[in-house]
Amino acid sequence: MLNTATGTDLTYNIVEELLTGIVDGTAISAHVVSGGRAGSKTPGAVNPFLANNPYATGVKKTATIPGGPLIMGKYTLKTHEKHPNWIRLVPFGENAMRGRDGFAIHGRGPRGSDGCIVPTDFAMVQLLHRLVKAREQQGLQGPTLAVIALGDLDFIDRRLKEMSRTA
Repeated sequence: MLNTATGTDLTYNIVEELLTGIVDGTAISAHVVSGGRAGSKTPGAVNPFLANNPYATGVKKTATIPGGPLIMGKYTLKTHEKHPNWIRLVPFGENAMRGRDGFAIHGRGPRGSDGCIVPTDFAMVQLLHRLVKAREQQGLQGPTLAVIALGDLDFIDRRLKEMSRTA
């Protein structure tokens, strides 16, 4: 069932850290994070300025800086060709990818996210993977995803003020 506002099955709101939608009758609602190593299991790894900051979607990972959140736009989901329980995010042609690529939905780990979507509950990763795989086994295109940024954008200013007080 497509979301009439976005024309996609799923919507990821960077600001609200929320993935919602319906895929083949299954309701999806999950807390997710993206960018700045958010979702890392390594203590102190998260870059609080980059994590879930929609203004940092163009930040590409380097040797010293983690990548920002997923680029806003639309994606098709497909099972990852190498990693089990990973879902590849294939950007629509009109997305302005800013030289960034290789995005996926995957579980938490030592690295966390450099732009991938990381649900905080691994059961959601497994559910999404099963739904995408079921579509592929039927010869159908995977579900589609819209990445948006709506809500309280002032949180970035509050985060920066908090960071400057603790520095």
